[in-house]
Order: sequence, then structure tokens, then C-alpha cells
Amino acid sequence: MPKVRVSEIEIFYHEDGHCEPVVWIHGLGIDHRIWALQMPLFTLHFRCLAFDNRDAGQSDRSPGSYTIKTLADDAIRLMDALAIDKAHIVGISMGGAVAQELAIAHPTRVKRLVLVSTYTSADRRGVDILNSFALMRARFSREEYARATSPWVFTYEDYLIPGLAESAIARFLEDPYFLPADVYARQVEAARSHFTEDRLSQITAPTLIVAGDEDLMTPMRFARTLHERIPGAKLAVIRGGGHALVLTHAEEFNRVVLPFLKES
Repeated sequence: MPKVRVSEIEIFYHEDGHCEPVVWIHGLGIDHRIWALQMPLFTLHFRCLAFDNRDAGQSDRSPGSYTIKTLADDAIRLMDALAIDKAHIVGISMGGAVAQELAIAHPTRVKRLVLVSTYTSADRRGVDILNSFALMRARFSREEYARATSPWVFTYEDYLIPGLAESAIARFLEDPYFLPADVYARQVEAARSHFTEDRLSQITAPTLIVAGDEDLMTPMRFARTLHERIPGAKLAVIRGGGHALVLTHAEEFNRVVLPFLKES
């Protein structure tokens, strides 16, 4: 499997498709496989690069703590290594925070920006949620953790779909790249460091914000802030969507994002 040395670590990546590049950035506690329901469609139209952040999936573990900016710099260095001068950037949750930081710090590298189920700062409530997740990761069994956190990810309507939550838990329990508590805690520390609310006006790339109206993890107030403060941003609200909308509402998500990226 392909890896590239980025700074002091090796980053795992998966690349497929052709034409304009799209870089896909995953969120906290997951890896590039979160985009599994997007890749079959988007690789027909774009060169898709999905990768594992440091401390995630098949990438190396970080030698120390880091911030959202560190992860944004990793993404830029990966693009450099793969000779990608400019790309569409799609980020979900913590990956959306990384995408914001990347678009602010490296505006010439971003063609279009898609921010999914994400946030603008780790406010007091968000910090408590993140800290509680890290605590559960350290104290609960893997199954206990999965069952305790699933209601934060899936909505009431998601739970009405027979087997959806149980199958997600089963996949989580079988995940060969499950993160131990200390590694997960470093990711949480990075997620807590995010704050772009005073710099969002610096984003110059055409931006689409995708949010679920039932998202408990990153509520609609964040999407509204992004929409108000990023010049010319568009907002797409997916009814009944929660934090995992790229999985539970993949068809609707794909219908919204694909035309936006093809506008260029």
C-alpha cells in the first residue's frame, strides 16, 4: 500500500480516478475509509486522493502532540509529494477543521472547498464532549465505547433503519486499525485546538457547507457561522442528517457535492 514520508512520519494514501484532483480529509477517530460511499462515483470524474492523517488508520503514529495546523501542513506536504499543485478540498468533522486551516494558510492550493459536518471552534460544550469521548476510550471496552458514542453519530431516523447502528458497531469492533486510548487522546487534543472564527473571511475559494439538521456533534450553529463568515459560501442542509451523513445520506450528499465540484 502506498505511503509518502511527510516531515517525520509516513502518510498512507489511496488514489484513484483522473482529471482534476480532489483531496478528502477524514475526521476524529476514523480514517480514509469514511469516504467509501463517495469514491465509486467521484473517481469517475476526478482524481481522488484520500489519506489517513497522522495517528490514524495506516499512517504512522505521531512522535508527539500536534494541532489542526500540523494536520493541514501534512496535507499540503502530501500534495507536494504527489505533484498536486491545486485541488478541491473536502473535509468532514475534524477534517473540515483541517480543511479550513488549509484554505486560510494556503489559499492558492485550494480550487473549491467543501466543509462537511464540521465546526469553527472547540467551544466549552465541544471541549466537554471531546474530553468525555477520550475518557470513555480509556475506561470502556471497545464495544461499550461504540454503544455509548453511537447516539452522537446516528440520528433518531438512522436508528429506525433496521440493522444500521448494529452493523456500524460490528464494523467498529472488527476494525484492524482501531486507535488505542493514548493515540486517540492526541487526536482529541488537536481537535480542541481548532479556532478559525476570526479568520474565516480569509477563505477565498468557492465554498460549500454541508450540514445535517439533526447533527448533535457539530450542531447547525457552526454551519451558520461558516455560511455567514466565508465570503460567498453556499449552505446545503440535509434533512434528517446527523454527523455520519456521508454514510447514512450518501446519495443526497453526493447529489449536492458532485455538481458543486464540477462547476469549475
